[in-house]
Amino acid sequence: MQRLLLLSSSLTALLMTAACAQEAGAAPDRETTEKIVREYLISNPEVIEEALIALQEKRDAEQAEKSKEAIAEFSDALLNLASDYSIGPEDAPVTVVEFFDYRCGPCRASMETVNKLPERYDGKVRVVFKEFPILSPESRKAAVAALAAGKQGKYVEMHQALMRSPSEFTDNDLADIAKSVGVDMDTWQDDLENDDYRKQITATYTLAETIGANATPTFVIGSELFSGLDIARLDKLIKDGIAEAG
Repeated sequence: MQRLLLLSSSLTALLMTAACAQEAGAAPDRETTEKIVREYLISNPEVIEEALIALQEKRDAEQAEKSKEAIAEFSDALLNLASDYSIGPEDAPVTVVEFFDYRCGPCRASMETVNKLPERYDGKVRVVFKEFPILSPESRKAAVAALAAGKQGKYVEMHQALMRSPSEFTDNDLADIAKSVGVDMDTWQDDLENDDYRKQITATYTLAETIGANATPTFVIGSELFSGLDIARLDKLIKDGIAEAG
């Protein structure tokens, strides 16, 4: 950010020059001072871009710190809700929380990797699934369908089948997928009307907003939150967490 420092020192020098000129009797007004600054920026437009980048980095750092504080405060809601489904040992030293949408391309692309984490890390990783259907009404229907299958002990099977299927979910599509994973269809159809699932999803929206999750997939590992399909970062945070746990 050397150019930002240069901009700051240059503007300071320009303003001091204007002030000195005023003391000497030249009396530059505000318009003159603004003209000097404007001419400098026009001659060096790249500093504006760098200033905007620096501002965004500052805001990102502030948001990251807020997220860490919120994750610590609401860790129980992230890790220990009885209504959430998970894979891997309950006492695993590292827990990966995933906020996802069944119509999200990166979520679908990372499903196999995410579901294999407990096995890949020899039982040292647990994955908690957070239904976060933000892309469409069809996403929400798919989330409810998965939770209803979960009541019959078929959540993981339904979750994987939804992620592997075409992402346009009609009611008939969801019924076919549910049937394919072996749920009792009459019970499943009745459970689709259970308002508890909708309340659960709404609570997840609130939690996501609180910790700063606004996209899918979003992962929470320890105190860290990040969005997007970044398997390398996911692996690094897991390895760091396992090493820290000893």
